[in-house]
Order: sequence, then structure tokens, then C-alpha cells
Amino acid sequence: INENLLICGRYKLQIGPPEYRTKTSVVLRAQDLSEQADYDVIFDNADKDKSGKLDKEELKEISGTIGLDPGMFLRGSGKAI
Repeated sequence: INENLLICGRYKLQIGPPEYRTKTSVVLRAQDLSEQADYDVIFDNADKDKSGKLDKEELKEISGTIGLDPGMFLRGSGKAI
């Protein structure tokens, strides 16, 4: 059944109720697999010292790439995340 959940080999249908329904159509939620970020690669590239953790500067560099506000992480103790 999982093979049938991919549309054009790119979109994976999400299990759950329809987003919208009319008399003639049903709108389902789907995930665009071609748009997925490879977070392992992003992390490894940002981890300049290869410590397995991101310090403030490393995190600041990638936060925009992964769609997060840098200030959200940079408040506080200054420890690596």
C-alpha cells in the first residue's frame, strides 16, 4: 500500500482526514519529498570543529537555513546545543 501513497514519485500522502471536501473533490495533505532538507548534512557542515555539538556561532549560521529564528537559541548560558 505504501507504493500507492506516492504520487508521481514525489508526493507522499499523509494519513488522516481530508483537508477539504466538496461534492466533486477531496483535498488531501501530502508531503513534497523533493523539498526535504537533509538535516544530517546541514549539521555536519555547520559543525566546524566536529565536536558533535553546535556552538552559538555555528548555530547562528544554519538557523536561517533550517527556518528558525537565531535569537530563539542564542539566549541563555552560551553553552553548545
